Amino acid sequence: MKFVGLAILAGVFSSCALADTPSTDGLQNTDCISSSSSSSSSSLYAAKVEVKHAKLFSIDYHDTYKVVNNLSTNTTYVLYQCGSNKPTVEDADAFIPIPVGSAAAWSTSAAMFIEALGVQDRVKNLGTAPSIVSACLQELLEDVIKPFDEGNATSTDEQEQSNDVVFNMPAGEDLNATNTVLSSEYLESSALGRSEWIKFFAAFFNAEERANDAFDSIDSNYACFAKKADEEYDDLRPVVAWTSYAAPTEYNNNTAYWQISFADYKYDIVRDAGARMLNTTGAQATMFSSAPAFLDALEDVDIVIDESFVGYSYDELLKNYGIKDASKSSYSWVSASRVFRPDRLQSTAGGLDWFEAPVAFADALLQDLIGVVHPKFVKDGYQPIWFRNLADNEPVVVVAAANCTNMYAQREDPAKSCSSLSFQEANPDDSVYDGVDENQTEDLIYDLSKSEIINESGAGSDTSGSSQLAAVTIGTSCVVALAGLFAAL
Repeated sequence: MKFVGLAILAGVFSSCALADTPSTDGLQNTDCISSSSSSSSSSLYAAKVEVKHAKLFSIDYHDTYKVVNNLSTNTTYVLYQCGSNKPTVEDADAFIPIPVGSAAAWSTSAAMFIEALGVQDRVKNLGTAPSIVSACLQELLEDVIKPFDEGNATSTDEQEQSNDVVFNMPAGEDLNATNTVLSSEYLESSALGRSEWIKFFAAFFNAEERANDAFDSIDSNYACFAKKADEEYDDLRPVVAWTSYAAPTEYNNNTAYWQISFADYKYDIVRDAGARMLNTTGAQATMFSSAPAFLDALEDVDIVIDESFVGYSYDELLKNYGIKDASKSSYSWVSASRVFRPDRLQSTAGGLDWFEAPVAFADALLQDLIGVVHPKFVKDGYQPIWFRNLADNEPVVVVAAANCTNMYAQREDPAKSCSSLSFQEANPDDSVYDGVDENQTEDLIYDLSKSEIINESGAGSDTSGSSQLAAVTIGTSCVVALAGLFAAL
């Protein structure tokens, strides 16, 4: 792979505040209260969140406490203002005084939400530290935040217990800790639903005002991008397929397989980007036992987005997919050079920002996908943040701690303001649309009955999108095992 510095994509990685000091703006009730005042009938929480898109969490407000529910894991967390009397709530999994003064996170997406809230000064420990791409979190990891000692279970337990709360994922490590809080943002069925989990994390820091401001901006910007894409590109919608290849390992009986992902959030964002999705009638993922069967499913696809853990160059991808000579290929995604990977932004250790910022910033993800599907949607062209074109040998961008300008600032949304952009009309004669069927708006249906498949995974079992998220973002000591676990589903 080619690597370049961080001179491009200015403003994507960090905010530009002047001083490295935490701010309390947008935080409510930062101090503890006396137990006598906790009997007051007035609510402490003037700023509340309302869940609009997310389906997997809820928050109920009371005078001195909040009840936060992860509806995916059926877990309940009672957050009560420090200094107040501990409330009585039946069947709660944890009672946590707030605002939390110290926190840890095992997943990179949780770390990103914390940075988006601007409360990273509370973080003491992070898992998967080498995979963190955020420049400012990397800087904090040099001097302030300590990585989990993942090779030492006793040390890790001590680190977890030293925090008020430990954010983890349902497939993560040490889920029995009394201060563990499970988050399920990666299981949401829409990109906006994933990003709305900023409100879930905000509840623990009394940062609802910040969360509302951030998400309202993301929500409205996303709606603007979707509306403009629909208006401009309704008659010219390329077909997108999210694909991956798994090399033979001990976790798949030393048998290679090829996969197409149909995760729900991908359906929504592909359609909103002015494209069509390769569809196998409701499955979340389909695994193929041979390259020819896999390629048969991609026959009428215009754009391939590869999420493989192996094969980071175009030549490697073609070899893994069983294409011997690209110049003789009949696939339009090959002839039109429209093969992408979401790995443009990386840490020096190869961690992907794909598992961080796009989860928190749905509008930026949509903007990026529009740039892939309709690369000339803005007058001067568009340089994607996360997607790189393998066929064009586009390089990756390595993010380093030196790129941080203020390690305590709220992470800024990398999306452009949609309302300030003038979308360009698509030209059907442009080479980027070679092979694209005009005036087709419905998803491309592929009949699985004619193909050689290993299995068809049902809803919630996406072994490409969600499994890669889980495998990459959870503690490194279980990465390989998780990759095998999800590959076997």
